Amino acid sequence: MKTEVAERPGEGPRVVTPAFVETDWLVVSQVKSYRVVYFTDDPDYVPPGQGDWYYVSPFRGSLPKGMTLRNCWRWRFNGHEFVDAGAAKPRQGVDPLLENNKDALRTLLREKIDTVRRPYAPSSVLGEQVREEKLQEARELIEQGMQPSSGGYLLAAAAARRCTVREMAQRVVDAHEAQARMLRETEALRESLTVSIDEARTQTELIDLRARLLEEVAPELNARFAVQPSHTTPRTIVAVPAADELAREQLRLRIQLRERVNGLRRPYVSHYLLDDLVLKHRARIAQAVLAAGGAMPPGLDGATLLSYAAARKQPLAEAAQDILSEMDEAAQVLLETEASKDAFLSRIAGVATFKDIEHVSAAIAKLELKASEPGKEGQRS
Repeated sequence: MKTEVAERPGEGPRVVTPAFVETDWLVVSQVKSYRVVYFTDDPDYVPPGQGDWYYVSPFRGSLPKGMTLRNCWRWRFNGHEFVDAGAAKPRQGVDPLLENNKDALRTLLREKIDTVRRPYAPSSVLGEQVREEKLQEARELIEQGMQPSSGGYLLAAAAARRCTVREMAQRVVDAHEAQARMLRETEALRESLTVSIDEARTQTELIDLRARLLEEVAPELNARFAVQPSHTTPRTIVAVPAADELAREQLRLRIQLRERVNGLRRPYVSHYLLDDLVLKHRARIAQAVLAAGGAMPPGLDGATLLSYAAARKQPLAEAAQDILSEMDEAAQVLLETEASKDAFLSRIAGVATFKDIEHVSAAIAKLELKASEPGKEGQRS
């Protein structure tokens, strides 16, 4: 800011710069508490594009004496004036950072549990009452053979979905059982993790709990809870994250990789207990049958292969060949995904910038099998 004053005789106009020049600031504060988290005089500053935790206020004037980026959290700013709230006095024997991180994990746990349960919640007012009455009609039809009344829920629902009333009743019962299973599983996890968070005494324990929370509670939702590179500064794609932030992002990438590899292997895995042992036993019998020219060798218990062939109306030799082909296909998928896993773990360990993290994450999402599609037995339930 420059000001021209009258010229002296024989001199041109003098330019005087005032001793005080007001500065235009952008002050970033938390919406609910007014706590200052950042401030800048950069006119090109762009506030975070996601989330609604922070409010950016323009301010012209002098900042409070002594306020720096290091201690600005002590100040509150309501858009007009600053108030020094001073350093919070922790309760005796309480670690404020430990308690803060516990609260953060409790919030993350609650949000993930709620996200898992939300699809099962009614989408309209009094939906729970409607579900109870519809379930009662369905059970009366299935268990007691009572026909639903013309003014009941089942007839209207069956008509809308173009299925029989009995089919509609079975859908209602199945949906109720699926919801009950989900509630039991999520509540058991919630109770376990809540107690573990409450009992944690060190930051190391909380870090382990955060990893467990990400892995055990709906890992497919982790992208929603990934730590953003920065809430307070414009993101630079080539920036180097801090050590703790890099470690968190590497953990997220390893979880993403595990879920992707598991997804590629899942069609080749049976849901029956010990079925892998049955398959290996059946493969040994199949090898013996093919070695004997397609006949069952004397003294060999081939019941599992015989039942397999009978169920598919196949000759014994053809069934034996199918079993061995299935084993080869599963082995090929296992080797291929294991090689991809090792390669990606190496890449994850070597990431250094946000750009590296994005590239690896995108590559994991595109990971596919080069092997053939699953065979008949590869899609067992």
